[in-house]
Amino acid sequence: MEQSERIIDVVDCLRRWNEGEESAAEELIDHLHPLISRIARSHLPRWDQEEDIVQEVLMKMFSRLHQYRADAPLNHWVSRVALTTCFNRLRVQKVRPEICWTDLTPEESETFEAAWLGATTPDATAAIHARDMVNKLLSTLPSADRSLILQVGLEGLTLEEISKRRGWGLSKLKLRLFRMRVHLRKTMQELEQCR
Repeated sequence: MEQSERIIDVVDCLRRWNEGEESAAEELIDHLHPLISRIARSHLPRWDQEEDIVQEVLMKMFSRLHQYRADAPLNHWVSRVALTTCFNRLRVQKVRPEICWTDLTPEESETFEAAWLGATTPDATAAIHARDMVNKLLSTLPSADRSLILQVGLEGLTLEEISKRRGWGLSKLKLRLFRMRVHLRKTMQELEQCR
């Protein structure tokens, strides 16, 4: 019998899990994994996020099992948790979209390899492609952060000038810039890994 067809006594599994029996948790995971996978696959645009979502849903499920009232089947309750998790992930992606190697044009790919992987300095055409790629990377930031990066990088404003304009303390400004740099560096590394 396939995993998804396997019938278990959910009430008994929950009771045993509450008593600390590890095998009950394993049975619940085996039983629910196909359901959560199907929901993740059908609601997320990128297949590579499926296992992450499954793990996240399982963690949420076990941390919230005390909220399960058994007035509906466990599968229905877990489905709601999975759907909410998928919708939250989509909401985050809308605010901070990810880019992948396949999102780049061939010219942008070459520019990325030249700039990021330490090859030669690109020519004028490659510089245009580099600008387009930088715009894609900056699009993964919220608009306020994007604006801040542009003020520092393009307009050449000092941190003191930006601090006065925005009404922020220097510490907050430095921390925000640090976090953005970490995010952009991580995005570049992820881009290289998803080639």
